[in-house]
Amino acid sequence: MSYQWIIDNAESITMTTKAVVARTQSRDGTVRQVARDGAVWQFEVTLASGMPWDTSRRYLEYVESAYNKATNASIGISTTGQAAWLSKYQGNSVNYVNFQASWTQGNTSITLTSSPTTTSGYKFRAGDLIQLGSSGKVYKVAEDVAYNSNTVNLNRAILDTTGTGTLSVGPNVTWDVYCTQLPNLNFVGRNQIGFTSSYIFTEKLQ
Repeated sequence: MSYQWIIDNAESITMTTKAVVARTQSRDGTVRQVARDGAVWQFEVTLASGMPWDTSRRYLEYVESAYNKATNASIGISTTGQAAWLSKYQGNSVNYVNFQASWTQGNTSITLTSSPTTTSGYKFRAGDLIQLGSSGKVYKVAEDVAYNSNTVNLNRAILDTTGTGTLSVGPNVTWDVYCTQLPNLNFVGRNQIGFTSSYIFTEKLQ
């Protein structure tokens, strides 16, 4: 059991990649800001009010007590319903499990060294999800990648160590996250629970 149960049973999921920005304003009104390179993945997950307490209790307690806010765990958007639309691979390659690439830390693009056969269309479309290896960071494809191109532009600078490997794509990507907000539970009826807020999961950067 882990955070994945929350994702799999979500009523709604909001995914964002927000840059971390610090902003100050001096007495004369001058505004200064500093942005840390990159954008952090954050998931706001809402569970439906009215879930049965007797079947949900052990999962919710495990998240709150065993993991809480201090322990990181892996989540993915890979259940049948979610994978069919939310994390679906959009390109035209015959499959999405054999992309090979090289990358350099700090760059905002990767280079494909091998990819599944496609003679038309696109290898990736903007918004496709890719992960560098099976345990690297997850990035969004920033621009369409034509079938005869090997450069993939990303939504943020590469955090991973320079290297080469097989990409995880679409429903196969996973994020290493902390749960940074836990809702309180309400009992809204016999054997039914509600939630005072959403669960918020934030990407572990280091």
